[in-house]
Amino acid sequence: MLSQLPERADPIRLCESDRQFEGVVKLHDLQRLGAFLASTEGEMRYSLLFTRDVDRRRVIKGHVEGELQIICQRCLGAMPLPIDSDWQLAVVTGFQQAEQLPEEYDPLLVEEDTIVLRDLIEDELILAVPSAARHEPDQCAVQLTDYQEEVEEETEAPEASDNPFAVLAQMKSKGSDVN
Repeated sequence: MLSQLPERADPIRLCESDRQFEGVVKLHDLQRLGAFLASTEGEMRYSLLFTRDVDRRRVIKGHVEGELQIICQRCLGAMPLPIDSDWQLAVVTGFQQAEQLPEEYDPLLVEEDTIVLRDLIEDELILAVPSAARHEPDQCAVQLTDYQEEVEEETEAPEASDNPFAVLAQMKSKGSDVN
């Protein structure tokens, strides 16, 4: 087991040699993930096992855990998102191989000799971030009851005098009186 994650590596060779990596990755090093975060402070623990399964497929078993600070889409404040995620990738070299994989594997299409290993961890973290994250209603800075009252007031039926087309109706009726 190695604690130092190489920048780039050949996943096929790593699977052939049953390599495992464990360590931490700093959130500020994950550029793509940073767009989803309220803060890039902190780190995530990971483990990557490159091996073969019983059918001799090259697979990567990954685990990542820690806490992200994401943005609540209701109040736009920071909120913690605990992560404890396992995944399994099968290394494939073509779409036909990817289509034949069992359901428990996601395909990792390898088109070059090497891949950026940190991207495997970053991809999993991006997938773990909800598309519209929100605090629990009792923990959010925006109280839904206040907002719902405002919406109800705005959606009340307007009085007849507030009708913007009343002036047009009057003009039309005056015009028909002239003829």
